Amino acid sequence: MLRFWVLTFLVLTMPSYNSAAGLAQYTIRTLNRNTQYNFDDEHNQFNEKEYRTAMITGHRSAKNCLPEMAKLVTMAVNLGVTNFLCGMALGADQCAAELLIMRGLKWTAVIPCGDQDKLWKPHQRSKYRKLLKEATDQITLYPEYSAGVMHARNLWMVKRSQICLAVLSSFAKPGGGTRSTVQMALDRNLLVYRFDPEKQEYSMVEPLWKQLTLNLNG
Repeated sequence: MLRFWVLTFLVLTMPSYNSAAGLAQYTIRTLNRNTQYNFDDEHNQFNEKEYRTAMITGHRSAKNCLPEMAKLVTMAVNLGVTNFLCGMALGADQCAAELLIMRGLKWTAVIPCGDQDKLWKPHQRSKYRKLLKEATDQITLYPEYSAGVMHARNLWMVKRSQICLAVLSSFAKPGGGTRSTVQMALDRNLLVYRFDPEKQEYSMVEPLWKQLTLNLNG
């Protein structure tokens, strides 16, 4: 009964995912220090599915999230992820790119358009191009910017991933890029690891049809 009320509280306090019907499709679990990395292998319901690719999404304002991104990446690696997709926007995306380079992990820079950095400041463009040189692979979806290319980039990554790593604030407005990307990931049954910079809290959002049993006895 206690577990029921805990999960109910977490679902009710999770930011809205468009509809009540959408909320009913997911189980949300808060990850504490004991459950961030360690899973009960004996009861791990995810063993039958291979997790090879994780996509990354996050706010442009999240410019200094390296330690938090490191934990999200570690959780993905522990599930078997060997390749990461990064959209290379300012903020959380580029923070993730820096981390992946430092850790020597394979990652693909998924560039929405060839002139993504056209309106950026000189130092931002310089950093962006240095990061791109270190990417394991690059793909540019469109030659130049037009309405919808950022959404197309996010959908491209969602379709090719099994896990979504998100830096998503509980105060994020509905319809924002990061929130809509996480919603797309959930709609396609991706496992979502999330860091909330406002609450300084990690959580896991999983489809109810494939629930993960965490080791809560640590």
